[in-house]
Amino acid sequence: MNVRTRRWLLAPIRQWRTHQLIRRNGPSLDYPTAWALITLATTADEFAYVQQASREAGSLADAGLYHDDWDALSLQERSRRTRWLARHGRTPIQQLDITERQLKRAGLRVVDWGVPKDEASARRSRDIP
Repeated sequence: MNVRTRRWLLAPIRQWRTHQLIRRNGPSLDYPTAWALITLATTADEFAYVQQASREAGSLADAGLYHDDWDALSLQERSRRTRWLARHGRTPIQQLDITERQLKRAGLRVVDWGVPKDEASARRSRDIP
């Protein structure tokens, strides 16, 4: 039995939330990362388990929160994300309330699609005469 099947049998609600997060965030979020994010957000006691799983999965050197390039996105994807942000105010990953420090400690590399705060403030300052 593979890991995904075992996870579905042992924690179906967590798996359902994982798939919801992937669907809401888009294809840039892979399954293991989404699963780890949902686990951290819902069960903080399993931090050590998530940390160990991410160590086994890959390098910890680039752990943290990154933002994708909005200019490289298609017009359809930009409008989808803009509608989401207008409706919910935060990206799906930001709604989990996981800090960047937690992501780094857990060894997770997460690409969020929200406009970085420094870019948003720079854009606002450019718009003000």
